[in-house]
Parts: sequence; C-alpha cells; structure tokens
Amino acid sequence: MTMLQFSAMLYTATARIAPRSSWRFTALVACNSSTTVTGEQSAASEDNNTNFSKIQAMQKEKEQQPKDMSFQTTFHMTEERNSRKKQLNDNNTVFFKQFQAAKSVNDLLDLAVLPNLSINNALKLISSITNQINSGKLQISDIEIDERFIHLRKLVKSDESSEVKIHKINDFSKYSQLSTSAMITVITSLREKKDRNTPLLKMLSYNIVKYNIALNLNQCATLLYSMVILNFPDKVLLDKIASDLLKCIPKNKNAALNKSIITSLGFLRYKNTDILDAFCNTLFMKSIDYKFLDYSSILQTFAALQYKSQKANSFLEKFAEYISPFEMSWIEWLDVTWALTVLDAVKPRHIQILLDPVLMEKNAFNHLNIAKKLKLLNINAVAQFVLKDYEGPFLKKNSEFNNISIIKSKEKQKYTNVLFETLTEMLSSSSYFKINLDTNMGFLL
Repeated sequence: MTMLQFSAMLYTATARIAPRSSWRFTALVACNSSTTVTGEQSAASEDNNTNFSKIQAMQKEKEQQPKDMSFQTTFHMTEERNSRKKQLNDNNTVFFKQFQAAKSVNDLLDLAVLPNLSINNALKLISSITNQINSGKLQISDIEIDERFIHLRKLVKSDESSEVKIHKINDFSKYSQLSTSAMITVITSLREKKDRNTPLLKMLSYNIVKYNIALNLNQCATLLYSMVILNFPDKVLLDKIASDLLKCIPKNKNAALNKSIITSLGFLRYKNTDILDAFCNTLFMKSIDYKFLDYSSILQTFAALQYKSQKANSFLEKFAEYISPFEMSWIEWLDVTWALTVLDAVKPRHIQILLDPVLMEKNAFNHLNIAKKLKLLNINAVAQFVLKDYEGPFLKKNSEFNNISIIKSKEKQKYTNVLFETLTEMLSSSSYFKINLDTNMGFLL
C-alpha cells in the first residue's frame, strides 16, 4: 500500500513539472513499480502494444506503396519520353546532315526512305524538290513517277496529327481535278481577294503546267497580271506562258492586251528576248493602234529589263525623235527620260527640259517618292559625266535630293555582306576600302 501511494505521488508531481516525454517515461516507471500486484495486466498490455505497432507498420507500408508505385511509373514515363526525344533528335541530326550534303535531286529523294522520317522533314524535301523544278533544273514528268517522291506525298497526306493539315488537304483536293480554264479562274479570284495562298497557288501552277493545255493571249495576260498582284513569279509557269505567247503574239491586234502583257513581264523581272522581240515586231504595225501611253509603258519595261536589240533600237530612235513634253505631265516625262537614259537613247534636250529650274521647283518637291528621286539623280549623273554635249541645268549641289537614304534589297545586302567579308580577309585593314559610299547619283558604291 505504501508503495502504491509513493508511485501515485511520483506520477502527480512529474505530470506537473516534467515535459511530456518525461511524463510518459515516469508513468511507465510507476506502472513497472506495481508489477507485483498487476503482472497479468502488464503482460496483456505488452501484447496489445506489440500488435498495435505491427498494425501501424502495415498501414505505413500500404500508404507508402502507392507513392512508390506512382514515383516508379512517373520515372519510367519520363525515361521513355526522354528516350523518344533523343531518338527524334538523332533522326533529325542524321537528316539535316544528309540534307545539307545533298547535291542533286536524286540525293534529296534518297532521304525519303530514311527510317522514322518526320512529316516536317518530308515537307522540307518536297519544298526543296519543288524549288528545283521551278528553277528549271528538273522536269515535272521525271519526278512525279519516282517511287520515292510518291512515298513522300503519301507520307504527308497520311499525317493525321493536325486537324488543320487535314482540313487543308481536303480543301485543296477539290481543286485538283479542275480544268485549266477553271484553275485560271481560281487564281483570278485569289488576285481579286488579295489572297496570296502560296500552297494553293503552287498546286494550281503545277497542274496548269502538268496538263500542258495551250493558253490563249487573254489567259496569259490574266495569269501574268495575277502573278504581279500576288507577287508570285513561278518560273515554270512563266516559261509555259512564254512558250504559248510566241504562238499568239503574231495573230493579236489588241494593243491594250499587248501593253498589259509587256508591263506585267517588266514587274515580274522576267526577261525573255524571244518574247520581247516578237512584241517589237508589233510596234510598227499599222493594224495595231498603240496609244502614246502604251509606247511609254513599253519603253519603261524595256528599261526595267535592260532589253536592248536591233529591233528595240529602231523603236527607241523613232520614239526619242518624236516625243514631246507637251503630251504628258512632268512626272511622266521624268519616267520616259529615265527609260531613254538607261537604254542609251536619251538626248540632251530631254534632260534639259526635265531639269529646268522653274519646272523642278513647281513639280518635284511635292510629288516625288523615293523611286522618282533616285531616277532624277541617275539622270543628273548622266548629264554630268556621260553626255559631253549637254549644256543645260543640273540639280543644285545643296538640293534635298542629295540626302536620300537608299535602302538595299535583301539580295543586294547579302552580296554586300559577302563582299565585305571577302575584302576583310584579303586586306590587313578595313581602312583600305569603303562600302556603302553615297555617290549622289542614285546608287551606293
């Protein structure tokens, strides 16, 4: 009894002043001190504690198992994804190395049989092969029967990874069976909408050339004008049009139609001397009623294409002799004078009228865009350094035309960059040469 009272006192005192862990330890000491009285109860308690510990361990194991399984699944999925990504990168690396090393269309077609060729890479191959066809290095008939090219087309068409691609293929399929005249109508519709749908335009151009139906003069004019408006100068289709034009031009008596075709050729920068010679033959036909503005447009096209020939010279001599500034505005006179200057047919009187200070002050500053100002600088330079018998006025040295910023086209800028790199490697210092030097003549050196 005395022992039980002591244990109770020890339990109470410890609960008040000791931490929780010490309190539990003291309670166990108190319980152990009474084992002589309650031995069977203590044994049962120990069994219960053991069972409870086992149950807790089992529950922890069950709770941990899903987490471990989830972690393992995620780990395996990540590994698989990384493996696929690595394989794709390896395939792309192999493709790009061989693609860059390809020197012929046959080399490009060999890439079509690479294992696991992606849709994007297949499209690159088709695009590159199409460019080869457009450049005239390959005939369409040679490529469309090649099994490798057929495989590429099937690969692209079978791609169902994107609903947009499928929708486009379905959209284009309705144009594939159209007649030549119907396809020209579609191109005209795209032109009127200003819709430069390049894939559709390429397909239509390809089919027009493939069907090889002879085009009449109106169809040729429509296609050329559409190419200008849509900025789509397809080389293969242009060659097809040129071939058909040679058969149509001698039979045509419509001056406006001829002018339209020649002007479109100028905008497209498509120089075919056979076509231009054939049109020159029509310029002196009395049966064709060319207007003065028709002649002016044709002259400017000849200048844009740098077209010079014996037939053209006959036309230029007569045109330069009879032309009068009273038949046109000052700006139109500027265009005509520039064309004659480029074609080496300009006379001192043409430039003298153009650079008259009174007319310059009245017209030039308010109406000239950059292209017109550059033309004026070209003409002024020819008057200064080429025409020995020119005694007329020049542009003022402090004129605002001398401060024009000339923007190069992308192609010219590439050539300039290559030239700069070459000169830098050849010469020890960049001080030995200069680039982009403004000549005040309408061009840079």
